[in-house]
Amino acid sequence: MTDDQLIQELATKFDLQLITPVGSTYSFAADDLVKEENMRKFIDCYRPLMKALDDTAVAAYFGSWFSSVALALQYSLSIADSIPDLSLSNLDLHLVPSNGYCRVAYVIKQWKSESGPLDGLEREKWRQRVLSDFYQNTARPIIQSISTVSGLASGQIWGQLPTKFNYYMDIWTESINDDDTLQKLQNDYECLKNDISSDVFGLLKNPFQVKIRNIESLADPKKNVQMRNRCCLYYLTEGGDYCYTCPRLKEEERAERRMKHKEQATLS
Repeated sequence: MTDDQLIQELATKFDLQLITPVGSTYSFAADDLVKEENMRKFIDCYRPLMKALDDTAVAAYFGSWFSSVALALQYSLSIADSIPDLSLSNLDLHLVPSNGYCRVAYVIKQWKSESGPLDGLEREKWRQRVLSDFYQNTARPIIQSISTVSGLASGQIWGQLPTKFNYYMDIWTESINDDDTLQKLQNDYECLKNDISSDVFGLLKNPFQVKIRNIESLADPKKNVQMRNRCCLYYLTEGGDYCYTCPRLKEEERAERRMKHKEQATLS
């Protein structure tokens, strides 16, 4: 995959751009946000745009949006055998309101990429270094900063990432026809889950080591969907509630929602 192709893929799949997105209302340099006073400004700007009732909801939503950057790295590593420079000093964050909600988009200030070995022990060493560097020096400082300022435990923020990863891993697995690429994708994810020390994340356990729980789909009883790993705190936004896939929702409440959905579908 060429750099131009990878740039296009990152933009369309992960909202990781090279130019300021249209409609950006606020912009922040990522390396500035490790300072608590600057993270406070970010939360104060983002909170009304996402209609949060509490700073902790802002932090949880941020964790979900930041998973796009982490997924972009994982995708580049496995599919392109090349990674962009995703250091904090090379990233900007943009708040982009649209249709009653607000997305967090990212801009790579200067395109630089690093190609890795294609296979063997050298690629394993490169992969280990790349993943450890990103999570220790890009993800951890900014997650720790918003945790400190918002009051939401860092583990809760990290916990937003595995749900997105497992969802997209399923999609990628189904869409990839090349066995070698598929094996590489799976091996690279296993490395992230099992070979990256918990110390890298500043936690007692690697946050990607989670048990996947499947539940009956709300829309189709013949299908299953994954339960979220951690609550996204949507219930702490205006008009929000627990999501159907929320781990905090009791099973009887989930069953009740399925029943109501079936009744509504029958009437419509």
